[in-house]
Amino acid sequence: MSQAAAPPALTIVIYVAAFALVLFRMSRPQRISTARLWVVPSLLTFVGIWAIYAEQQLAPAPLWELVVAAALALAAGVALGFFRGAHTPVSATEQPGVMVLGSALVPALIYVSAFAARLVLHLIFPIGSAVGAVVGDGLLVFAVAFLAVSYFAIYRKYIALE
Repeated sequence: MSQAAAPPALTIVIYVAAFALVLFRMSRPQRISTARLWVVPSLLTFVGIWAIYAEQQLAPAPLWELVVAAALALAAGVALGFFRGAHTPVSATEQPGVMVLGSALVPALIYVSAFAARLVLHLIFPIGSAVGAVVGDGLLVFAVAFLAVSYFAIYRKYIALE
């Protein structure tokens, strides 16, 4: 028995709704605890590793290409993540361990664009295409590294405020 895939229009609507929610949330200042700061990067790292693993089970790409793409993406994600963290306004609140992050629409656009580009690659290149898999996985590594490093830089800014 085979499962029917979701209609392409429904998939696109779901992605657009998720992207709009991310952009809306990150376009406004947010109160966030230091504990919650690490939940999203941890979850996204797990989801990213799982997505890369699952894709490699379906259509393996050469390992050296994946390593090169991941290394380049990691370097770009770390650099832009520190840049984002350094330029995100952070202020302490009266409650210990709680901070206010300024709006971050441009970083949100970078983050969402990486996932959107990966989706477009998967629509353009057929399943099993090494180019689609390697570049898509590189974009995923970039997005996760960007978010994790930016939160690390934001956390360092918060610690300096205390």
